[in-house]
This record gives sequence, C-alpha cells and structure tokens, in this order.
Amino acid sequence: MTRTASTPTDARPTASGPPSALPDRLTSLTLLLLAALTIMSGATIAPALPAMQAHFADQPNANLLVKLALTIVGLVIAISAPLSGVLADKFGRRPVLLWSLVLYAVGGASGLFVQSLGEVLAGRVILGFAVAGTMTAGGALVNDLFSGPARGKFLSQQAAFTSFGGAVLLPLGGLLAGVGWRAPFGIYLISLLLIPLVLRLPKGVPGGVTPAEAAEKPRWLAVALVYFLALAYMVVFYLMPAQGPFLLQALGAKPAATGLLLGTFTLIAALTSLGYSRFAGRFDPRRVAALGMLLLAGGWGLVAVAHSIPAVLVGLIVAGLGGGLVFPNLYAWLADLTPAAWRGRITAGMSSAVFLGQFLSPLVLAAPTAHPAQGFVWGSLGIAIIGAGLFALSVVKPKVA
Repeated sequence: MTRTASTPTDARPTASGPPSALPDRLTSLTLLLLAALTIMSGATIAPALPAMQAHFADQPNANLLVKLALTIVGLVIAISAPLSGVLADKFGRRPVLLWSLVLYAVGGASGLFVQSLGEVLAGRVILGFAVAGTMTAGGALVNDLFSGPARGKFLSQQAAFTSFGGAVLLPLGGLLAGVGWRAPFGIYLISLLLIPLVLRLPKGVPGGVTPAEAAEKPRWLAVALVYFLALAYMVVFYLMPAQGPFLLQALGAKPAATGLLLGTFTLIAALTSLGYSRFAGRFDPRRVAALGMLLLAGGWGLVAVAHSIPAVLVGLIVAGLGGGLVFPNLYAWLADLTPAAWRGRITAGMSSAVFLGQFLSPLVLAAPTAHPAQGFVWGSLGIAIIGAGLFALSVVKPKVA
C-alpha cells in the first residue's frame, strides 16, 4: 500500500486533536502548492483583461463582463465553499482535493478554446467550484496537521509561498498576454501536476469526536467578525488585479509591464509574510492584521494620486508590506476560535467571505473609465477606517476573543 501520511506515521491527524508530530517536508510543500492555486484562480489572467475587452468589444456590456470574468470565480466560491466544507468533513480532505484539481484544469484552461464571452464565464464558474474545494479542504487539512505556534508559522509561510507564486505567475501571465489574451489560460493546467502529490496526503476524515468536542460550539460572534474583516479586506485588496490593469494602461503600461508590476506587489507581500513567520504567535494577531490594513490603505492612497508608473510602484510596495500581514493573522485568529469538529465548515465560511469580497470588489469600488483611480481613493479610506477600528478593539479587549 502506498504510504499517504507524513513521516512519522503518528503524525497523522487524529479525531481528538492535532497530530503528535509535524508533517514531513513533502506534505508541507504539497499544502503550500495547493494554496498557491488560489492566487492563480483570478490574477493569472489579469494582465490579459484589456486585450480580452478589445476582443469582445462588440458584445453588450463587455466592459463589465470582462471584469466579471476575473471576479465571478469569487462569487461561485462564496456560494459553493460551504458545500465543500461539508464534503471535506464527511468524506475527507483528499477526495475533495483530487476532484477539485481536475475541475481546476478543465474550467481554468477552457479559455484556450472557447469562442464567446459567455463560454469564458462558464469556464470561470467551473473554476470557482474547483477553487472552493482546494481552498476549503486544503485549509482544513492545515488545521488538522498543525496547532499552536507551529500553525501560525506555517500560515505565514503559506501566505508567503502564495505571494511568491503570484510574483512568478503574474509576470508570466503578462508575457503570455502579449502573445494573445488566450495564452494565460494555459497556466491553469499546472493543477494536474499536483495530483500525484495529493494522492499521498492523509485522507483527513476527522472521524468520531469525543462528546466534549462534539458539544463545543464556535464563538460565532468572533467568527463573524473575522469573516467580515476578511471580506472587507479582499474588496479593497483586489482593486489592483481587477482595476489596476486599466489604471496602468491609462498611464502607458504594456501588458508585460502590468504583469511585472502586479508581480512586484505580490513579491513584497511574500517577503513580508516570510519575514513575519519568524514572529508568528508572539503578537496579538488582531493588531498585526490592523497594521497590515493601514499599510494597504497608505499604499492605495499613493496609487490613487500617482501620475507615473514609478509612483504607482511606490504605492504597490507599501501596499505589499501590508498585504503580507493581514491574512496569516486573520487565519491564525480564526483557527484559535474553531473547534476540531467544525474545521471544514468554519474554513469554508472563511473561503466564502474572502471570495465574496473578491467578486464584490469591482462592483463596490467601481471606477469610471475616465477616472480609473477613483476606486483606489474609496478603498484606501474604507480599509483605513476598518484597520483603525480593529486596532482599537485589540486595545479595549487585549485578550484575543
């Protein structure tokens, strides 16, 4: 029989709590690669949006629909993630991951050959179901295999790895977009390469829980607050991949330069997450997440007033510093609030919040074609208020709720 758990064998998750040893490096790498698929789901095709819009210019509402091709994935995830969480808790993490990887390739790469904007959107819907499965089951498996400070450290490493993936894939998407708007869709086929790695993961069925664990309920008020913060943050964070390419085009940037700039943003976020991983667990995650939001606000404020590509780059660097701090700390906070029997479902709720925010971003912070920076102005103001409120909460109630 093929060994599917980490080494040593007693590192497998148990029904009653976290594993007795940390997973091996290949298992950890697999979880990191699965997380990297999340940023690929939308941002990979971001540099191709202007060319896609030009291709479908004769279709009604092409301006809005092309942007939705990027963000409709988020809506589908928001709707389907709860179902993925139930399936992951009932049938195990690995089966959900395997089916999701197949759907990821089918839906993601469909843009290589479809002929209408409607068919592009249909492929993105399929991709949304796939991402919901990978993000939910993968996130639940992280909570199965890690606990305490080790979990916080791994979540920061995971955020860094995801951003490093974006730093590579976004410039690659920009180069491919220079060839044609269809070319970036081919990147989604990379999910098939992860199937052999996922086959060796533990199945991850929580199994029977103790009566005490079964009776333990999440602290819903605190969980709902984390969900809200994740949604609001993503609405503002996703301004760059959803509307940034149009702002950069107005400033004279070519698709390859747009991809490079977006990659720089994610690279800075990656370095920040990686650096913070050494300090994970030492600070109140609410305060660090609030700091990240305030830095993002400052970065988008600089982007909003920029009149040149170098000025935009400065704003992206500041925003990237904040972007590397928010999600690792929100996820660590949420994990501390989640009973073992609820891991799949609570993680699914977080996935819904994150990607609903992604979907809502170009709708809530819409910017007219003549003023592509307008969304960044309102986004900067909104996330600054939320970040300040979160910091105030951490001061009034020092103990993490």
